[in-house]
Amino acid sequence: MSLPRIGILLNPRAGRGLAPAYAEAIGAALRDRGFEPVVRETEKDEIRLPDEIERAIVVGGDGTLRRAAAALGEVGVPFLHAPLGTENLFARMLHLPREPEDIAELAVRGGTRRIDAGRTPYGPFTLMVSVGFDAEVIHDLHARRHGPIRHASYIAPILRTALRRKWPKVSIDVDGQLVVEQRRGLAIVANFSGYAFGMDPARDAQPDDGLLDVVFLPTSSVTRTLLWAWRSRSGVAVDHSAAVVARGARVTLSGPEKMALQLDGDAAGLQDKVDITLLPLGYEVIVPSPSMPASHA
Repeated sequence: MSLPRIGILLNPRAGRGLAPAYAEAIGAALRDRGFEPVVRETEKDEIRLPDEIERAIVVGGDGTLRRAAAALGEVGVPFLHAPLGTENLFARMLHLPREPEDIAELAVRGGTRRIDAGRTPYGPFTLMVSVGFDAEVIHDLHARRHGPIRHASYIAPILRTALRRKWPKVSIDVDGQLVVEQRRGLAIVANFSGYAFGMDPARDAQPDDGLLDVVFLPTSSVTRTLLWAWRSRSGVAVDHSAAVVARGARVTLSGPEKMALQLDGDAAGLQDKVDITLLPLGYEVIVPSPSMPASHA
C-alpha cells in the first residue's frame, strides 16, 4: 500500500541557498509521520506539480509562493508556505510556523481556509499589486540583483530611486468609478494587510471578502514619501485625510506613461494600464487548526 503523498515545491536559491537542506528536513519529518514527500524544484516561469499529491508545501519567499499558488489553485490542491524569503508576508499574516517539524505537522494535521486569488494580465498575486515609488525600487533591485536578497539590499535602490524622483502620475478606477485622476503618488491594491519593513498601508484588507482594498498615497517628494512610510508603519496611513481609500472587485491602474509594476515583491514590467481582479476563494490554504499549538513565522 502506497503512502499518501505531499508535494514540496522548492525554490533552490531561497534562504541564501539553504532551501534544499530545509526542504530535506521537512521531508524527513513528513516520512516520520507516514507521508511520502515528493520534491520538485521551481523554475522562474514554470511550476511542475507532482502527480497525485494530497497537499503541498511551498518552500521559498513570497514570489515563489505567488507563482506556485496559481498552479496549485488550478488543480485544487491545498498548500502552505514554508517561509524562506526576505519578508515572508503570506506566512506572517496567516501565523504559519518556520521550523521543519512544525511545518510537517501543519501539513499533515492543519485545517484549511479559502482565500481570494489575485489576477492581472501580467501574472497572479496573493498579497498586493502596486505602482509608484516602491515598485520603482523593486525594479531597480531586480535589475541589479546578484545573489540572495536581504533587507540591506534595498538601501541602494531606495537611494537611486529617490535621486531619480520617480513618482508617476496614476489614475485609479474601482468598479467603474474614477477615484484618482492623474495624480502623482503610490497606488497599492491589496488582497492582504501587511507590507514590507513592518509597514501596513492597507491595514483593513481581508483575503477572503472577495474585494480588493485600494490605497492611494499622494506624494511627489522624498519628504512626503518618508512621512507616508512612517504612517504606514504605524498603521494609520488610511486614516489620513490626504489618503484615498476604496474597495472593489475590479480595479484598473493607468497612467500617461509606462509605470513600474510589482506583484508580491516581484517586478512585473513597465505598464501603462493594469486590470486587477480576484477569483473569490480561489485558493485553499493550510492553516493551524484550533487543536494545534500556536507557532509564528
